[in-house]
Amino acid sequence: MLKIFATIILPHIICFASMAQSISGIITDEQGEALPGATIQLMGGTKGAATDMGGRFLIQELTKGKHRLKISAIGYDSQVVELDTRTQETQTLNIKLLESITSLNEITITGKSEATLVREQAYAVSVVEAKTFKNASTDVNQILNRVSGINIRQSGGMGSSFNLSLNGLSGNRVRTFINGIPMDYFGSSLSLNNFPANLVSTIEIYKGAVPIHLSSDALGGAINIITDTRPITYLDASYSFGSFNTHTGALNGQWHDKKSGLTLRVKSFYNHSDNDYPIDVQILNTETGKLDDEYTEVKRFHDAYDSKMAWIEVGIMNKSYADELMVGAVVSDNYKELQQNPYATGTSAYPVGEATAQSDIKIINLSYRKKNLLVENLNTRAYAVYLDSNEEYLDISANQYDWFGDYKPDVHPTTGELGRKTHFYLNRKNFLANANAEYAITAQHNLSINYSINRLELQGHDDYQPQNNTQFSNPNLTNKQVIGLGYTNNALSDRLKTTVFGKSYHYLLQSNVAEYDGEDTELFETKEQKIGYGLASTFFLKTNIQLKVSYEKAYRFPESYEMYGDGLNVIPNPELIPESSNNFNVGMRFNSISERSNQYMIEVNGFVRDSRDYIRFEPRLNRSTYVNDKSVLAKGIDLAARYAIASQFTIGLGGTYLDLRNNDKSSSLYGDRLPNEPFLFGNLILSYQKANLFMKSDQLSITNTNRYVHDFYLKWPSLAAQGKSTIQSRFTNDLQLTYSLQEGRYNLSFLVSNIMDAKVYDNFNQQNPGRAFNLKLRYFISKN
Repeated sequence: MLKIFATIILPHIICFASMAQSISGIITDEQGEALPGATIQLMGGTKGAATDMGGRFLIQELTKGKHRLKISAIGYDSQVVELDTRTQETQTLNIKLLESITSLNEITITGKSEATLVREQAYAVSVVEAKTFKNASTDVNQILNRVSGINIRQSGGMGSSFNLSLNGLSGNRVRTFINGIPMDYFGSSLSLNNFPANLVSTIEIYKGAVPIHLSSDALGGAINIITDTRPITYLDASYSFGSFNTHTGALNGQWHDKKSGLTLRVKSFYNHSDNDYPIDVQILNTETGKLDDEYTEVKRFHDAYDSKMAWIEVGIMNKSYADELMVGAVVSDNYKELQQNPYATGTSAYPVGEATAQSDIKIINLSYRKKNLLVENLNTRAYAVYLDSNEEYLDISANQYDWFGDYKPDVHPTTGELGRKTHFYLNRKNFLANANAEYAITAQHNLSINYSINRLELQGHDDYQPQNNTQFSNPNLTNKQVIGLGYTNNALSDRLKTTVFGKSYHYLLQSNVAEYDGEDTELFETKEQKIGYGLASTFFLKTNIQLKVSYEKAYRFPESYEMYGDGLNVIPNPELIPESSNNFNVGMRFNSISERSNQYMIEVNGFVRDSRDYIRFEPRLNRSTYVNDKSVLAKGIDLAARYAIASQFTIGLGGTYLDLRNNDKSSSLYGDRLPNEPFLFGNLILSYQKANLFMKSDQLSITNTNRYVHDFYLKWPSLAAQGKSTIQSRFTNDLQLTYSLQEGRYNLSFLVSNIMDAKVYDNFNQQNPGRAFNLKLRYFISKN
């Protein structure tokens, strides 16, 4: 603790107390991304500084007068700045450096940020840098919902179930990763809507074709959350509180010793909400047995949610034998009160007042990466993860509740509130491992190979349901293995980049399926092997105009609960078969390169998803199931545009049109839009920021986020017997104000979401929260 105080806090206290002339500022690239390691040199003198990982610098104890500063960074054009320190004690600079291209013996060296390099890949990929959201009261889901092509449907407030759609494909077809590790079976406490922005460095969104290092049976894209692994020492702490008794906190930090490479890393979060927001319901008239024609506003009363996580890693960084070698442990748990059946359509007449779900998770992880392992240009990375989780579902109450929180005792003594009485315990054991190697034969030719394994065992018992005891008494096994090979070619002085790849999928599922009475059981075994392949190519017409095209033949295998039920509300369908898709993407990215004051970016992406044996969920309360649709075709376009004026005003626009239809010509539903799938949505984001507003090194940011989702069908449109009910369109407006002091060390943020208190109905026509307020405090300090 004394070392941290001496190396981090004390220097800042000293510099704050100093009254000598000083110069501070932030150095960024032309896209506003911080440039760590940039040098600022006082010309004609010996004083200077280097920027930290946030691009910040400070030069103190300058004499009064005129000075010339030279700002330099590898791969960028240098700048010389003149200033006069006689006018004020401290001056603040915000400098943008332009990328430089220098030819040395026919070798082109271009300075680019990591995010820029990912964007310039041949794949259809978007990159979100979470640093702009770290002060906001937001989670990963809310960040992703701003990305064109993505729509996230939620069934309620914090901790509710959600469905993420990416360019027409949703659910398990889009795989999520954290630092390249699949999150398929990490459980609800480690889902995307639990991770606060503080834990995230960048998010990569692959639309369509997925590179082989993200190894899984991803049918329609992948989302990779990358946490902060920079070799620095830092502390990042935040706490927020808001409407509906919502509290979130995060404490993250890292200690890194440059000499030994020893590194200790901690990441943690805590989330809680009562979720007692008002909703409109049709009250059941107990005398007539009918629902009232008029709606009554009530508060949700049994919908509280808690989740927390602590992740500790220790290891070494930046050594000759490893760029990073870390071993870690994760503990996480959550608790959820159930207000109604999670698969209910609309609002239930009888709310749930006592049923709950909870889980606890323990994870051990090992990660390794090294560039130039043993030989030049051989880059390797690997991980191994073991997960042990316990889930508990409790539904044994015989009481019948109404929407005012009152109940009648012992109304249904033989059943619970959601169906048959259950007190179900389920244990998951999951082992994941991945090894990846890339070798650059020459500057133009690169080979890569990847192997991954994902093995899951499920076992459990139920105090009330013999069916679950029979089905889960012996382990149910899912084993997936994927081998990937890739080749990348750079041609035409790196203007043309092409990657071809193949994936070999191996799948084994063994499960016991019990009859409804729980007396008999049958062992099902499914083995599958598939070959997938794809191509991704990009061509730079100019430095700032990039064309992309990609294709992948992709597969996804049914999850065990899709085929054999979850022991609760999903009934088995062992006849499910793997789904496949031919995924096509064509896109263009255009951005400014020379404008110093105004910058702009336009990105457009067209896509086609031609899917076979599409696995679709059919909600039927406690008899829900998964089915195969023979053929589903998705076509669409998404657009993203951004315009920045003088580094202060920014306008961002994103929109998606999706045509997702049943494509089985032998079906009576041929040509119908798929139910419960939005087809037109977008957002408009306006932001303003002003530095040195009230004092030196402060900054005020104001962001207005507008989100629109057009109305869409809840059920198949052509089934008149079910009615052509729709989920109504919605327009929401959020306003966030953030004030930062001392170059981002102290931060205060205030958020008003859904300012107009619009009625928001979303997944399965569930009503989401209305207007809400939130205040967030964040403290961040770092040392290179």
